[in-house]
Amino acid sequence: MRAALAALSLSLLSATALAAPTSEGPWVADFDEGVKLAKEQGKDLFVDFTGSDWCGWCIRLDKEVFAHDAWIEAATKDYVLVKLDYPRSEEAKAKVPNPERNQELVGTYGIQGYPTILMMTVDGEVYGRTGYQQGGPEAYVKHMAELRTKGMADLEAVAKLLGALDAAEPGEAWVAAWKAIAAHIASAGADSAGAKGCLEAVRSVLSMEMDWAKALLPQAIETLSEAGAVDLALVQKAKEVDPKNATGLFENALNGLPQSIDSKDIAAGVELVKAYAELNNFNDSEKAFWILLHGAFWSKQVLKDEEGAKAYAKQALALDAGRENMRSFLEDLLGN
Repeated sequence: MRAALAALSLSLLSATALAAPTSEGPWVADFDEGVKLAKEQGKDLFVDFTGSDWCGWCIRLDKEVFAHDAWIEAATKDYVLVKLDYPRSEEAKAKVPNPERNQELVGTYGIQGYPTILMMTVDGEVYGRTGYQQGGPEAYVKHMAELRTKGMADLEAVAKLLGALDAAEPGEAWVAAWKAIAAHIASAGADSAGAKGCLEAVRSVLSMEMDWAKALLPQAIETLSEAGAVDLALVQKAKEVDPKNATGLFENALNGLPQSIDSKDIAAGVELVKAYAELNNFNDSEKAFWILLHGAFWSKQVLKDEEGAKAYAKQALALDAGRENMRSFLEDLLGN
């Protein structure tokens, strides 16, 4: 009887998913649709970043785990399943409902390889990150349960930290609560459960005008830079706080900009590279090389500024840093 009910439940779930043009089987192919369903059903999100027509480990994970009814039945109790595909063939690409949004999510969640699996709340708080695991559906269910247990405990701890910050009076008490959050994210890392909320709390001091908040700016910039939570505004603030790169804050923040910069901000990014290059006060030659390399690349490819590109290339090549292929690129740019 239980097996029959489970089969009926899976059948209804598949029928519901197939009714949507952005779904296949129990999977939803559109992230925002998945969030909507999860809110309606009171569930979390299980998000699979995959390359369906080229990624061997993704294909193995599908066959060994995700294709099995035992796994689907267990997983859909707590999760809405979302499969975000990054295929290579034109035929497969045509089936992806929102490729621009998918690409945006790669940056948002720092996806470095495929398959990457994220277990998260409907608010986007990731509490579990994994990928291919051997052992079949039962082992994967156990693995998911372990991640969920630890992740939920971590989210609870972060909630207490954020709650303490919300309840703190402005001034000394608020600073103490903020420092506890900064210390947590510095230790736990940007991939830890609750990292999103912690990073937002750390970032909050960037726009505060009180003297006690301004005193936290160096720590905030360093924490965000080390966590990879860099954007144009952070680098601009780092330049304001450390205009001569005396402490390396400007350099560290600028070093993280290429991974996250929006195309519309390239010109502003090059201006920051220019300001850094004119200082000629580099704390870390590898970071300096990387920054100048991108200044050269952006200047040539985006701004069509040949002279600017060559100036950055020469300055980068003068440093004893950079991998051979990167140095070759700059030499080619100079026509050497």
